Amino acid sequence: MLQKGFLGTYDATIDDKGRVRLPAKFRALLGESFIVSQGTENCLCVYPQETWEALTKDVTKLGTLDMDVVNFRRSLFANSVEGDFDSAGRVLLPIRQRSYAKLTKELVIIGNYDYFEIWDSALWNERDYSSAEARKTLQARITVREEGRV
Repeated sequence: MLQKGFLGTYDATIDDKGRVRLPAKFRALLGESFIVSQGTENCLCVYPQETWEALTKDVTKLGTLDMDVVNFRRSLFANSVEGDFDSAGRVLLPIRQRSYAKLTKELVIIGNYDYFEIWDSALWNERDYSSAEARKTLQARITVREEGRV
């Protein structure tokens, strides 16, 4: 069966030059053209070109007259880079992005369906994304918000 999205949690390491080997399934789904961007938390988000284009289409529709929009666009686009694989199939993460995400040696790469995230292992482990209780709490909050929409 063909995997349709980025799924799962994978352990990885980053070398001294900032190179990371991505899971084989993720490399296959990612394709040759992709974007590495800073996440809204201390992580990096990796988008296939098609997903990035859909995201940027939505962002550019926001216009440029509102300074919050201008600042959001600056933050998003100034902190995003085109990614590529080296001959060994690794991705080089720029030092500015590594610093933002506080990446040390041990990493966690997590699927988020249409993109994936790269986390420092210690930062990821500080959060609770895998317990049933955390999932139930989040689902209840989302349900309340969705029911409040007209």
